[in-house]
Amino acid sequence: MKKIIIIIVCTLVLILGVFIINYQHEKYKKNKEVEAIKSEIIEIKTVKAGNGFEDLMPLKDILKDKKVVAMGEATHGTKEFFQMKHRMLEFLVNEMGYNVFGIEACMSDCMAVNDYVINGNGDAKQVVKGMGFWTWDTKEVVDMVEWMREYNKTHLKKVKFYGFDMQSSSTAASKVKEYLKKVDGSYEIKIDGVLSTFENPKIFDDSSAKVPGDEIKDIIASFENHKDEYINKSSKEEYEIYKQNLKVIYQAYDMLNGDQSYYQQATKRAKYMAENIKWISDFEGEDSKLMVWAHNSHVSKAIDHSSYGDNDTADNIKEMGSNLYDIYKDKLYIIGFQFNEGTVTAVDKSINTGKEEARISEKCILNAAKEESIPYYLSKVKPIYFLDFKSSEKNEYIKEIMSSSQICRYVDANFNGDDQSYKNDILDECYDGLIFIDKTSNSEPNYQVTQ
Repeated sequence: MKKIIIIIVCTLVLILGVFIINYQHEKYKKNKEVEAIKSEIIEIKTVKAGNGFEDLMPLKDILKDKKVVAMGEATHGTKEFFQMKHRMLEFLVNEMGYNVFGIEACMSDCMAVNDYVINGNGDAKQVVKGMGFWTWDTKEVVDMVEWMREYNKTHLKKVKFYGFDMQSSSTAASKVKEYLKKVDGSYEIKIDGVLSTFENPKIFDDSSAKVPGDEIKDIIASFENHKDEYINKSSKEEYEIYKQNLKVIYQAYDMLNGDQSYYQQATKRAKYMAENIKWISDFEGEDSKLMVWAHNSHVSKAIDHSSYGDNDTADNIKEMGSNLYDIYKDKLYIIGFQFNEGTVTAVDKSINTGKEEARISEKCILNAAKEESIPYYLSKVKPIYFLDFKSSEKNEYIKEIMSSSQICRYVDANFNGDDQSYKNDILDECYDGLIFIDKTSNSEPNYQVTQ
């Protein structure tokens, strides 16, 4: 019996010793990883625009051959992410000749924003609100739009504002009707009923409703058959813009009409967003250079292997970034965002107060990142910085972190509680670089929110 007790004690001591050694090794490795990252970062002095570009100058060499810089965000409601993207736009325009900005909002609804930044028509707050996304109806986005307007007042080479999404058809249908009245009034009367159907903002709410999507394809074909006539009565630019509006209508129909799974809708949306970005690039010309604004999940060039519980056998979503990579290859650079802690504006689904709009809150609290997550270790480096994966991959510690699955911060428009604000990703499969901001705060909505 005594021998058995001694054996048990020795075994427990051995197990404890192994545990301590492993713990110390992991701690040593994590310290080495933090020091390795410190040696490779580009420290950012501020997220706020209007503070010069001295700290961002090292990015010029990294981005010098890129045509598209896609910038993500770990949440749809973080002030510092929005401000940093404003500052990056300012840098890319002034220092690197970028002249096009695109955001995750419906292409047609963003035409009024472009009219404001180019011609000064309208009011900044109203055109931003008119995009129809509460996520962008914020002081930070308005500040950026107003900066674009001021820049365009004094520069011959203008900065354009585009949307590349297609989640609604109403504005596009109205604009196509207006254009056809100008170039082909008799045809507009003929197809007015079809376009009027798509002017209804709730057209896709009833999955069983019969929607004339195939007739939109017929209208696109008619546009193409009358191309020269329409251009002579307007301009080549107008013709191309309104034909693209028709395509947006069809994209919305194809994505939203009928009883489709989340996987089907998300896959189509990702593909169409990438196609729309390419259309914008082609329309603006060979010398155009674009900065793209969307969520981390959309700009990611990885395949999303998440399970969405809709019984799809093929639930691996090819995200917008992956589609863009197929188009642009090494002319594309994707920047993800991570953070440690703060507050975020989101639809707070951790509580139930009735209508969804009434649940939008500025006070969704995200505590300090849990210790096993990558933002916890990134927070040990510096408060704000940029890390380029390609230039730092020679360091074995950084390569191991960025090439293995990591627990990352993740909140979209919905907040389900701090413990649900994480998602596993392999960072260098998703992005080409990362901006980390330690402490963050909620975006400032231009509308009334709950407290």
